[in-house]
Amino acid sequence: MPRRFRLLFAGVLCLAWPGMQACAAPVQSSFHLHVPVAPTPVTVAGRPLLSYELWLSNVREDTLSVQRVEVVDEQGRTLADWQGEALEARLGGPGARQYREAPRALVPGRWAVLYVELSPDPARVPGSVRHRIHFRADTDDAAVVHLLESARIAVRRTPPVMLGAPLSGGPWVAIHHPDWARGHRRMHYAVNGRARIPGRYAIDWIRLDAQGRQSRGDDDRVADWHGHGAEVLAVADATVAAVRDDMAEKTSVAANRKNALGDATGNYIALDLGEGRYAFYEHLRPGSVRVQVGQRVRRGEAIGALGFTGDSTGPHLHFHVADANSPLDAEGVPYVFDRFEWIGRYDSLDGFGKAPWSPLAEGDAAERRDERPAPNSVVRFPP
Repeated sequence: MPRRFRLLFAGVLCLAWPGMQACAAPVQSSFHLHVPVAPTPVTVAGRPLLSYELWLSNVREDTLSVQRVEVVDEQGRTLADWQGEALEARLGGPGARQYREAPRALVPGRWAVLYVELSPDPARVPGSVRHRIHFRADTDDAAVVHLLESARIAVRRTPPVMLGAPLSGGPWVAIHHPDWARGHRRMHYAVNGRARIPGRYAIDWIRLDAQGRQSRGDDDRVADWHGHGAEVLAVADATVAAVRDDMAEKTSVAANRKNALGDATGNYIALDLGEGRYAFYEHLRPGSVRVQVGQRVRRGEAIGALGFTGDSTGPHLHFHVADANSPLDAEGVPYVFDRFEWIGRYDSLDGFGKAPWSPLAEGDAAERRDERPAPNSVVRFPP
């Protein structure tokens, strides 16, 4: 058999072309695979969405190049199959900028993160997923491709926490997208010896007018932004777990500067929702916090006001839910809102704040229940 036709499956089989016998594959080391947080189905635009991360660490002494990644369910059905540019767009993690020219090549000791989003058929939400990693080693013949198959990862069946609105009225644009290299979804922090993604499901909320403008005139003037000073609301009956209200606010967007990591949230409130889940409201207006630690709040109660403190590119409300009472030392967990009106979307943020959003496609229901808003969707909350 010509060498260029060989395909070696690590830990499974050594396959040959018809007429050749299969042989046992040699035992070898490759990647350490790890899924830190198991996926949980969350409904977005009427379909379940599974979001999670697969970490790949090269523990060998030679460079391993990822060629292809398949995700399959417990029945062996293919849920995703990425290679080439599609694969490179999903590979990232800390240090990824050093490997821009060869993002799929993992040198010894390097680890990368594959950011996974799956949208299965609602009638076939998997009970577990497995990963097939096709890779090459730089010490092998160029024709050899190895296959590493991961263990099964169980899909969590615990439903996401259901919340009321964090704001009222609108229009509000839900700023988030899983593909952004510097977006919340891909930002790791290790402030206590363990890497976590607190903003895995974070949304930045910015208020617009009917023409899609974010301010009444001057975008650089903080007080001109439509959302500045808007009341933020308790999303559930809860206990106040943490507050901060001592950071000043710049009057100009351009005057804001990068803050120390501990100040990036700006003024904030954390609510203990119970069962190990905490809701975070960040970048609040100075002097607007109306609650104190230990206080019980009722769903819909005004607890503060939207502002421009901490690391912020404009007045907005950063909102996320996590599994611990810490803005950074916690894993982001999924949530849904019990009700909102979906009125449009921004297909690209190039025109955001300057042009109207795109209307919904015909047939999309405007009122959504028990869902997470889709990326860059425009919504209204009940008054």
